[in-house]
Amino acid sequence: MKIFLILFLFVLSIPTTQAELSDELKYLQHRANEAYGQMMKAKKEAERAQQDTAFAEREIEAAKKRLAEQEKNLETSRQKSIQAAQRLGRATARWEEASDILEREWQQSGRY
Repeated sequence: MKIFLILFLFVLSIPTTQAELSDELKYLQHRANEAYGQMMKAKKEAERAQQDTAFAEREIEAAKKRLAEQEKNLETSRQKSIQAAQRLGRATARWEEASDILEREWQQSGRY
């Protein structure tokens, strides 16, 4: 008896007419189409995000290269500045020495 009752309830849950089956299939097809559309939209968004990420990574690499080049230029400029300051120091010392010698000679010559 229980088996018949379960079988009867199961039969009731199955669509009994072709129209009901067709409506259910249409509904399921509609849901599948919506899910596909959402999947394709998500796929395009993911591809766009990947492209944006790749572009940003290329820009970062280019900026790092430019920064490294500028740091190299800065170091070169620092070295040139140090060398120029050293040359200035040596030239100043030679000038002071030459001026001192000249001053002594002028004083010794009595023309001062």
